[in-house]
Amino acid sequence: MPPKRQPVASLRAKGSRHYTKAQLEEREAREIKAPPAGELEPPSYLPASLAKKFRELAPVLIRMGVLTSLDADGLARYLLAEQNYLRATNRLTSAMNAGNTDESQKWAAIQDRFFRQCRAAGSDLGLTVSSRCSLELPPGSAAGEGSGEEAELFGDE
Repeated sequence: MPPKRQPVASLRAKGSRHYTKAQLEEREAREIKAPPAGELEPPSYLPASLAKKFRELAPVLIRMGVLTSLDADGLARYLLAEQNYLRATNRLTSAMNAGNTDESQKWAAIQDRFFRQCRAAGSDLGLTVSSRCSLELPPGSAAGEGSGEEAELFGDE
């Protein structure tokens, strides 16, 4: 199976010698690039607590070059899946503490479903460890430019 297609900026940064300058310019002209986001407002369907979290995460993801103006719903879906996962976890814990195995199994399945949704949405946005490892910095940004918010959300590196 061929490797995943990489953006031209990534190929240039790695110093790929498999392409001529003309080939790289042709590929770059065909690449589709989403417009960068200035400031994103949370979708109206998010509850106030999740809208607050949206406003905290969005600027960090925009600076990382992950979030564009097209991705507000993706971040909102992640936040909703995370909230549902936490609710299911609380219900599962309560059922387990009560010794109710039937209820525990039901909530374990629901919890697993929301965990998978949360992980998939988080992976798309670079919110999981493995997905962050595969991200590349956008051109013109230095690795040490992170703010205190980023260190708080993603840990010091």
